[in-house]
Amino acid sequence: AAEKAAEKAAKKAAAPAPAGGGDEARAVDVSWLDMRVGHITAAEAHPESDKLYIETIDLGEPAGPRQVLSGLAQYLPIEAVRGARVVVLCNLGAKKLGGVESQGMVLCAKSEAGLGFVTPPDAAPVGERVCFEGFPGEPESNPKRIQKKKAWETCMPDLATDAEGVACYRGVPFATAAGKCTAAIKSAPIS
Repeated sequence: AAEKAAEKAAKKAAAPAPAGGGDEARAVDVSWLDMRVGHITAAEAHPESDKLYIETIDLGEPAGPRQVLSGLAQYLPIEAVRGARVVVLCNLGAKKLGGVESQGMVLCAKSEAGLGFVTPPDAAPVGERVCFEGFPGEPESNPKRIQKKKAWETCMPDLATDAEGVACYRGVPFATAAGKCTAAIKSAPIS
């Protein structure tokens, strides 16, 4: 039994590090999340839900745009969704909502005042990764690992807009090379 345990430990030590730049000791923080600048090129009402929109979002990926479902219908008219520039969480893995596959999550700030997209600066190109000063590292590429480590659930309580509407993680702005991401809804949680 001791030989098998030693053999297993040797295999684990020789195994390559998981994709996404993370090793088992890497603390879960916002660097695990792949947030990118997106452009909603089309949106339609979900045929079986009065709460969901089905959006086509260009993220600058070679595979083409992604289909993302968002529970925005009770907050925003579809005309406000079509053409919007947004920040999309890209590495949660595909999930069915109302029987339709969603391949990401559009980030929004929400309070009693309403709901608003987290928006990138106008000059930020589609597909650019949103980064956070002081939180280096590549996003985790394995959605199953994101789920296992509860990366989204761990980070979400620390995502909010400040009094000026700047989207932040633990007070650090969502940043692109063109500047900070913002939302019209101030001092509100982001999800």
